[in-house]
Amino acid sequence: MSFVATAAKRQRSEVKLCQLSEQERKLFHDAKVKEIDSWLSTDTVTRTLRHQIPQENLLRCRWILTWQPTDPSEITKAGKPRHVPKARLVLLGYEDPLVHEIPRDSPTMSKFTRMLILQTAASQKRDIESFDICTAFLRGSEQSERVLGIEPPADMRDRTRLKPQEVLKLPKGAYGRADAPYLWFMELKAGLEQVGLIQSPFDSCAFVLPHPTTKRTEGLIGVHVDDGPCCGSEYFKQKLQELAKRFPFGSHEKCMFIFTGLRSEQQEDYSIHINPAQYIKDFHSSSLSRERRSQPESPVLGCERHSLRAMTSVCRCEQAS
Repeated sequence: MSFVATAAKRQRSEVKLCQLSEQERKLFHDAKVKEIDSWLSTDTVTRTLRHQIPQENLLRCRWILTWQPTDPSEITKAGKPRHVPKARLVLLGYEDPLVHEIPRDSPTMSKFTRMLILQTAASQKRDIESFDICTAFLRGSEQSERVLGIEPPADMRDRTRLKPQEVLKLPKGAYGRADAPYLWFMELKAGLEQVGLIQSPFDSCAFVLPHPTTKRTEGLIGVHVDDGPCCGSEYFKQKLQELAKRFPFGSHEKCMFIFTGLRSEQQEDYSIHINPAQYIKDFHSSSLSRERRSQPESPVLGCERHSLRAMTSVCRCEQAS
């Protein structure tokens, strides 16, 4: 039990470098380099002179270091650790002078769209698939004329060889930006439309691929931030490959995958079984303190209402299974 509790705490807590061994600090240094390189490879930042960006538009950033659990399917491989170091460079988005004015919304696929995709795959005898896109929030392009920049940390300055009078311009989305989800969705929407998909009028996160001549539906994609399920014909799969060239896939699974906590598995007859067992197993119920339980007539707090709704949704999933 002590081991399980320690592993769970390690997964959700930020890491303090001063508490790590020399070998672990080396692992997190490599994780930082990997994160910086992903910012540079996606052209998320460019070098510029400090005076070319308004001072109020220069945002600070910080490192968030955590131990990330390894994919259970990978643990069985020889030498694969249960946790790997994860370094994320995050902007202090609340410092954005227009934080209350810029669009911050980003739609997510409805459960009806998810079921429509699965039902279409089963009825038309097509394989279900799921994909996620690497470093999605670093790929959304700025939609306005304003110029933002960041004050990079020392290790990023060294990696980019910035001079003292230089900072980094931010022409794209980034982790921590208030409008990063919106910028990414608009970028993905443009990419989907470029390969021929059409946004559904019933769900902004559902995209349909019609055949250019017959107009028959060749495939469906549902968008949930940076991943989503899909299904379609061989023509659709060609378009999916074109999409992957613009937005590299981190993973691309077929016939069996976990999406929003639900395991979808397609059988040989193309029927699909949905199992929420793992989601329920991983769910952590909340508890009230003794002092709070002694106040049964007091109003329900917002956090308590949110916790109760989450628990009831899990119960509905368990009953459905």
